[in-house]
Amino acid sequence: TAVLILSDGYDTGEPEQLSLALRHLRRRARRIVWLNPLLGRPGYAPVSQGMLAARPHLDLLASGADLQGIAAVLPQLLQALR
Repeated sequence: TAVLILSDGYDTGEPEQLSLALRHLRRRARRIVWLNPLLGRPGYAPVSQGMLAARPHLDLLASGADLQGIAAVLPQLLQALR
C-alpha cells in the first residue's frame, strides 16, 4: 500500500498531530510520498513546522506543482513506490 499526499505543507494544525497521523499511516502503508507544489520555486524551502514534522516519515518528498513537474520526478516517484 502506498499513500500519496499532495500538499504545500503549510498545515494549520499542531505539527505533533501531523507527525502522529503519519506514524499511524506508516504502520498501514509500505510507502508514503509527499508531492509539494512549492518545491522547486526559487526561495522556497520545506521548513514550515508541518513539513519538518512530516519529513522523517516520508519515503519521498518531491515537487508536484503541475503535470510537467510530476513527470520530471516520475522516476524518483516510481523508485520510492517499489
